[in-house]
Amino acid sequence: MRLVSLIFLTLFGCAGFEPLYIDHKNIRDELNGMYIITDKTKMSLSIKKGLLRKLPPINNQINYIIKLETKIKNNSTITSTDRKTSGYEIITKSKVSLYKRLMDYDKKVLSFEEKSSAVFEFSPNQVLSTLASRNRAFQISADTLSKNIMERIIVYFKKNKNDY
Repeated sequence: MRLVSLIFLTLFGCAGFEPLYIDHKNIRDELNGMYIITDKTKMSLSIKKGLLRKLPPINNQINYIIKLETKIKNNSTITSTDRKTSGYEIITKSKVSLYKRLMDYDKKVLSFEEKSSAVFEFSPNQVLSTLASRNRAFQISADTLSKNIMERIIVYFKKNKNDY
């Protein structure tokens, strides 16, 4: 019975499945014409750097603009029995807007928010260890957000591929 269902799923379960951007030249071309602007915070610049690593090289013509606005919030998460904080959670919210560049103006075509959180430990007598843990948490959040933002933009282009 398992063999029959496995064969059925293999033959008919993936019908219509296509990779998001491997074979779609139009989507790659649209990703080529991306320009990213940020609010100049450290986290926004890290997310921009991650997005630029994932995007193809930029051509001379800008077709789309990605605008990033990022807010960071710290929460104490772990307290011991003597009421001392031993860990913090960094919550990062990034508001992303995608604009299509037209002749007269830039039209907003997509807007969404991505959220990420990372935890780091606070060591009272080890400042360098705490800073390294905090920086690692920032980097994890930036990588996660840039990956999620890129995936949502690719899905947007995939859905709207008939507009080309």
